Amino acid sequence: MLWPGPSKISDFRALPNSDKSTLEGDTIQIPNVAGYFSDNFRNFVVPFYSKDYKNLNHFFFPPLKLNHPPEYSWIAIKKHTDSTYLEELIYPLRSSLYVNGFEPFYEDGTPKFWGSVRVEVNKHNWYTKTTLRFYPAKLIVRILVWAAIVTSIYWLFKLGKKIVV
Repeated sequence: MLWPGPSKISDFRALPNSDKSTLEGDTIQIPNVAGYFSDNFRNFVVPFYSKDYKNLNHFFFPPLKLNHPPEYSWIAIKKHTDSTYLEELIYPLRSSLYVNGFEPFYEDGTPKFWGSVRVEVNKHNWYTKTTLRFYPAKLIVRILVWAAIVTSIYWLFKLGKKIVV
């Protein structure tokens, strides 16, 4: 519970071989959001951030991965977020990192949708955009939740003893 971990999105490494997004909503307008344009697809991005998140938390086991429908990105990341996948990396009762990807092309370069175009940023064309959003849990909240869990277990144990006897 008191184990150190990341506290803001800037604690996470930037996606390799990418350009950081300077679009509105990917910088300072929404706290703990970062966006990257790259040619890295889901099979690289999610394991990359899972490993980074694990290393930042100093745990010997990886975070749990929850797969969400892409439509949920409007709630979890920000409104008007294009998405083809959304995964949540989570350590229960700690914090969550949402990894959202927009991949209008397959890895071989063929378009997934009619009208798919590559994004030009800094005179370079990119195939994908990855958006991250980090939800840190405050220490006081973690302590209160753990106290409530321990108290509940104690009272359930006492109640169970009365029922059995």
